[in-house]
Amino acid sequence: MRGRVRPAPTPSGGVGHRPLTGRLRPPGEGAPGSTADAGTVADMDLLQLDLPLDLVGDEPVLVVAFDGWTDAGEGGTAAADALRDAFAPTRLGAFPSDALYDYRDRRPTLAIDQGVLSRADWPEVVVELLTPPSGPPLLLVGGPEPDFAWRTLARDLTSLAREVGATRYVGLGSVPGPIPHTRPVHLIATSNDTELLERIGRPHEQVIVPASCQVALEAEFAEAGLQTLGLWVRIPHYVAGEYPEAARALLEQLSIHLGTPVDLSELDTDIEENRARLDVAAHGSQEVREHVAQLERLYDAEAEAERLATGSERIPDGLGALSEEQVPSADALAAEIERFLQGRKE
Repeated sequence: MRGRVRPAPTPSGGVGHRPLTGRLRPPGEGAPGSTADAGTVADMDLLQLDLPLDLVGDEPVLVVAFDGWTDAGEGGTAAADALRDAFAPTRLGAFPSDALYDYRDRRPTLAIDQGVLSRADWPEVVVELLTPPSGPPLLLVGGPEPDFAWRTLARDLTSLAREVGATRYVGLGSVPGPIPHTRPVHLIATSNDTELLERIGRPHEQVIVPASCQVALEAEFAEAGLQTLGLWVRIPHYVAGEYPEAARALLEQLSIHLGTPVDLSELDTDIEENRARLDVAAHGSQEVREHVAQLERLYDAEAEAERLATGSERIPDGLGALSEEQVPSADALAAEIERFLQGRKE
């Protein structure tokens, strides 16, 4: 699965209805970047709606998964793709790409067929409606991480939440950490609800980090009064490419939190294949093999310390006591793995 927003089918009915409290503004009426087939709610600056919001059922939940800075191993975007595969999405609207992206960094793609250019595929942040058979409706926001207008994006999504009666937010993301691929991934939470933090697991450290758009949105939603829950999986920092165990962990916790079962069998197959590939690569390189063994010892020691201190079997947070000098460069280890696998292919 790839982290991209796919075109959604048109609505087929059967969804609960809610009166629209805002006004749909005709295209071009004070709506920056509006197009001929879109409208906006009056207090939104950018979001262009393709369909009326009365399609949204009761008590929806806002879910965000962007690719980019906090999508290591495509954890969040693969989880979002799995949700789209499970619950047929309906496209509600999108944000105008010109307002969000530096095209020199997020260049549109197009096909050239014997000298004939196809239409460009522009990066886009899309809002989709997913209606699972159990659990609340989901307002899924996804696409490439925007370069610009983060606060405007937050305000528009907050307005959208108010329009449809959404009071909860869930973010899906993943970040690299010094943990081995031979152990379960570690899931932590960020939230403005201390009960959720204690139940799911909060990180032990206090850090100041460069924010991703998704983290910035969560902070803005919390300020606006939504209950926020950011789900973050730490994956091995030396892994390049997809890491399906991250998506599985995110979907498991999302299902528990919202009461929305998701079939994870396809991901289980992907996890087994990816683990076998990484095992082969690790055993073929002494440097990677020694590093993985070191991470395993640290991981197991932390897990035992946690069990003795709290009686909990909670997975360690994956930080440990390794210094920067003890942790080899993730790029160097990933390159080592890729070189080994490429050598096997040849």
